[in-house]
Amino acid sequence: MFNGKIARGEIGYNIIEFAHGRNNFDMIVIGSRGRSSTKEMFFGSISNYVIHTSKISVVIVK
Repeated sequence: MFNGKIARGEIGYNIIEFAHGRNNFDMIVIGSRGRSSTKEMFFGSISNYVIHTSKISVVIVK
């Protein structure tokens, strides 16, 4: 089943809250934009934040 939601604000935080909330998801699937490590240092990385913050499995697709 697919659930969608439009949210504003801190994207990584919203993804974690939505997945860990009462929705009780088993896995988060998130895309990777393929930024270089230099750009990631300046802009941050949502997928990196989700991987390190999530209590459930995360799959990153490229």
